[in-house]
Amino acid sequence: MAMLEAGIEEAEQSLVAPSGVNGDLSSLLHPMELDTFFDEYWNRKALYLPGDAGKFAGLFDEAAFFAGLEHCADLKVGYTDDRGWPAHFNIKPGQVPEMLASGKTVCASAIDNKNSRLTAFVNRVGEQFALLGRFFFNSYLSPDGAGFGLHLDHHPVMILQIEGSKRWWYSPEPGLRKVMTNVSFPRDLDVLQLPWTTVHRPAQESLCEVVLTPGDVLYLPMGTWHQAEAVGGSLGLTLAMESVTPLDLLQLALGPSLGRIELRSRVPGYWAPSIESGLPEDLRADFAAALAILQDSLGSFTPESLFDLWLRAQSARRAQAR
Repeated sequence: MAMLEAGIEEAEQSLVAPSGVNGDLSSLLHPMELDTFFDEYWNRKALYLPGDAGKFAGLFDEAAFFAGLEHCADLKVGYTDDRGWPAHFNIKPGQVPEMLASGKTVCASAIDNKNSRLTAFVNRVGEQFALLGRFFFNSYLSPDGAGFGLHLDHHPVMILQIEGSKRWWYSPEPGLRKVMTNVSFPRDLDVLQLPWTTVHRPAQESLCEVVLTPGDVLYLPMGTWHQAEAVGGSLGLTLAMESVTPLDLLQLALGPSLGRIELRSRVPGYWAPSIESGLPEDLRADFAAALAILQDSLGSFTPESLFDLWLRAQSARRAQAR
């Protein structure tokens, strides 16, 4: 088992963060400088940063987890079924003790909702990124031995260990650089055929292994293979950083055009035998009109104009967050 090898650099244990994180990216990544993180790690490779037990003091705890269950965006449990496939289902807050007792991990998505401390933290961290999308915290409460199997996410994450311990295995670099959706590897398969590519299970010995304890941070770029297992119980926060796709940006750019009747009017139906001879002339005209609008609109855009739109959309979203 590779332990923090192949490009993964462990911060010196003597350089730990001061007690309490003050809610910005610099303190979250201490002792690493921001330029080092963005030049060497961001979108490139995973990073483990040990911290002292007081680093996240006052930010979040188990009491805050249970208090936030009523306001989180989605509450579910995750586990591996008898066939080795990842599984989950939604639950209500009152079912959490029962799920924990049965050995399942409880995930509260967007637990920063209605939590002013976490919201302020997310907003301040987000100010350091040129990213059009959203930052939010998911929280995972796991009993001993619980966790998710091998998978990768379609967005980068930072894991903050709050209470207890959790063992992580992860690839030193992303297994996939272009990702359309989250991907899970069932334990009985070594090859997955995805809509856009074929992926092979990474060898276990190629994965880095570390046990996170309170104050530790683990950064995983988009597409990084990872799996985790609680050691005696664990509470963690995962800072998810979801961004838009080029298609999302094009739809934003085409906004005014997309409201045109030529694009929104329903395509008519036909008597089946009547279309055996080919495309009906009235349908050809409808398709041609729709394509003309899109081609005319798209023809006015360049990579630079989309970049300008991307920047303006970021500014608007930040202003709204304030």
